Amino acid sequence: MFNQLLNIVSSTHWQENSHPKNCTKQVLSWLLDEASLTKKLEQQCEKFTVEVKQQLNTNTSESTLSQLFPSPEQVLVREVLLHCDGIANIFAQTEIPFQTLSDKQQKLANIGSESLGKFLFQDKTLQRGKIEVAEFVVGSELHQLCDSLQQSCDHSLWARRSLFHIKNKPLLVSEVFLPASGIYK
Repeated sequence: MFNQLLNIVSSTHWQENSHPKNCTKQVLSWLLDEASLTKKLEQQCEKFTVEVKQQLNTNTSESTLSQLFPSPEQVLVREVLLHCDGIANIFAQTEIPFQTLSDKQQKLANIGSESLGKFLFQDKTLQRGKIEVAEFVVGSELHQLCDSLQQSCDHSLWARRSLFHIKNKPLLVSEVFLPASGIYK
């Protein structure tokens, strides 16, 4: 399933902080929470882990990536699953322009199975841009991911993304809430 980048950016319509139809208050409260998702998940489970599915260098002309960074721009793309007690709860995709990977931020290219959220939320220069949300209807590529994780899903999946800046250097974090995340109850 992870031979190529998952198309979570251009395969749907991203909306700013609005209240999309079909989105419950419970789901929306998770989507619009500006605190660290890592920290929130750690509080929900006994053991929190990060599984790196792939990390690769590409450029902004890749059709599955956002158009938020100038083209042509080299970017590091990291796709991970965030697990609570061994079960995948979140699929996350991060786009980090090479220009961001300088000085202390160079560490972002080598964090392995460490949480990106822990790194970001420890930085005093961190600024989070607006949160955008998206709905992935049944049959999307992300539903295929759920099937491969043995998490059948007969409803829409919800995601959020934010442009973060560390020392005024950008990176885009997109997070998809999988069925096991518990937010759909």
